[in-house]
Amino acid sequence: MTDLERKLAEALREQAGEVTPNLDAAWAEQRRRQRRPPRRRRVAVWSAPLAAVLVVLTSVLLATELNRVSAPAPPANPEQVVILSPPRHRAMAELKMTSAPVRLMDFAGPTGTWTAHAFLAEPIAGRRDALFCVAAVPEDRALDLVSPQFGSRSPDCVPMTDAVMRAGYLGRADGPLPPWVAVYLVRTTDEDLLLYNAEGDLIHGSRVAVVGRDRVFLAGVDAGSPPLRFQVS
Repeated sequence: MTDLERKLAEALREQAGEVTPNLDAAWAEQRRRQRRPPRRRRVAVWSAPLAAVLVVLTSVLLATELNRVSAPAPPANPEQVVILSPPRHRAMAELKMTSAPVRLMDFAGPTGTWTAHAFLAEPIAGRRDALFCVAAVPEDRALDLVSPQFGSRSPDCVPMTDAVMRAGYLGRADGPLPPWVAVYLVRTTDEDLLLYNAEGDLIHGSRVAVVGRDRVFLAGVDAGSPPLRFQVS
């Protein structure tokens, strides 16, 4: 082989070495890359749990805020229980009126049309308890201490209290108010009276007068299901 041929062969071998891939080096680089997770994958590994935690916290905060905003405020005047003392019949001569009588209503009495009245009183003898009384007389007669009662249970009186509903009286067949009507004495600061029976039926009280320092309301009721709760405003 001539010198020229030898130099040409060496040059060809050098060129072949430059273009021939280094398989060992390539395999080592591939193994290195497989052992080290890509940067993007590493970020995903710790960012996914963090995102889940943020979602949960955001949901909790939103729920708390919604509950705070949407929770209804307690009513300014919640319902209260109707507590009525049993009435007691008293003769007019046993009472001292402490207020002028106010007219409640007309109704069919034992001798034609009668008129029911309400007034405040106290016993002449014994304890001077404040009483709320209901009495009825024929429509053409004035109510006073000498008014004839024609044998009816009139007046009927109940003791007054310091509660919101100062007193109340349910009508009865032999009394001064028909059994389908009730009268309530409520503090003057309250303009409206709502009543509820055991079935939850709403009954609106009608404001009819002011006696003493309190308001008088009339309400149509079912004698078999009288009001059990009330609300004022």
